[in-house]
Amino acid sequence: MFKAINYLLFENRKPLDSEILEEFHPYMVGRYLSMYDKSFVSYVNETLNVYGKIFDNKEDQLRFYENIIPKLKRKNIDYVKRKKVETEDEEIQSKIPEFSSSREIEEYQKIFG
Repeated sequence: MFKAINYLLFENRKPLDSEILEEFHPYMVGRYLSMYDKSFVSYVNETLNVYGKIFDNKEDQLRFYENIIPKLKRKNIDYVKRKKVETEDEEIQSKIPEFSSSREIEEYQKIFG
């Protein structure tokens, strides 16, 4: 997968290898572009996701991506993660370690408010 991403986004054009073609996944290329820079989100949605589906085989689709995606410089990307929100159950369980289930916590909350 990463060989295909490197081939499309960072490397100078070289002959297409069958290994690159096997590892090519349009979804992952779009996802990587979206994480690379927030300005690419609309670019991916309006071009790659719309017109990339008209091709029958992977090679034609890869060639399309090759011609439409600009060459980029390598940089560290920030992977988008969901922030963990601590619930009341976890908060109570951290205060009173004897509780081992959410049912016990619910009963505690009913009794003691």
